[in-house]
Amino acid sequence: MTEEFSDGVLAIVCDGMGGMQNGSAASQIAIAAAADQFRKGYQPAMDGEAVCELLRAATAHANQKVYRASVHGAVPSRMGTTLVAAFARDGEAFIVNVGDSRAYLVTEEGSARQLTTDHTVVQLLYEQGAITADERATHARRNELMRAVGVAIRVLADTQSLPLTDGDRLVLCSDGCYGMISDDRMAELVRETAPEEFPARAIAEANENGGKDNISVVLLVK
Repeated sequence: MTEEFSDGVLAIVCDGMGGMQNGSAASQIAIAAAADQFRKGYQPAMDGEAVCELLRAATAHANQKVYRASVHGAVPSRMGTTLVAAFARDGEAFIVNVGDSRAYLVTEEGSARQLTTDHTVVQLLYEQGAITADERATHARRNELMRAVGVAIRVLADTQSLPLTDGDRLVLCSDGCYGMISDDRMAELVRETAPEEFPARAIAEANENGGKDNISVVLLVK
């Protein structure tokens, strides 16, 4: 989802877990809760640190909503979701993430750089030197998350801020997208596609390449 503010735009991507029905419910609950909390708390005069803190609070609120739905729902069941969100305003962007949905920066020159760190078992193994970067994509535990929204009463979210220059693009996407499209190809698609057409084209190409998972994509343009 994306939402316009007086001085910027908020984008959120979630990828649910816990089966098709529960995963869909978890992602919808998380997006609505996080957006509502950010909307209520945001003020244009906020500095960067305050915006990052608000994004953490919005994620914590989403976590509580999904957790309560899981534990206290009419039919209690396990559910959770990844979450990556970005708020972009003039010359800067603020990002929060939990799980393995990602944010990428695609520059005007055409390079794509992953901004977020996956909260997965394979990422931990890679950081420990137990596996190589290439092995992350094929490892047997590649889909195991170490953090997710809604699976525990509290969640630890990562936040960051970065400057934006003219021509920069922010891509937020689930693993169903980046798992089927290389970073270099994603940069090519951003360069050669109109911004409003990019999400649909990326989803179509990911499906053409195998489409093994749910695919969510949002593009923000500086």
